[in-house]
Amino acid sequence: MLTEDEAQQIATKFLLNKYYKATLNFTHKQIDDFQVYQLYGKINMGSRVTSFDRFTAPKKSSEHDFKIQIDAQQGQIISYEFK
Repeated sequence: MLTEDEAQQIATKFLLNKYYKATLNFTHKQIDDFQVYQLYGKINMGSRVTSFDRFTAPKKSSEHDFKIQIDAQQGQIISYEFK
């Protein structure tokens, strides 16, 4: 069975692979009766700009709350969502 830290590492790797240069802040972690880790936090995603946009457009980032579920036995992502 995964530890809480291992579940957080899996979640971090998964989210950073999908959202390059994002920053993550985990705010709450728990395991439920079905041995599924529920990890909650905030993700700050930088804007995707082209090389020309760097000179003309201001940088914007967006922050979202997220929830990600990880199977504690197999270490697989079950689901994730942004709010």
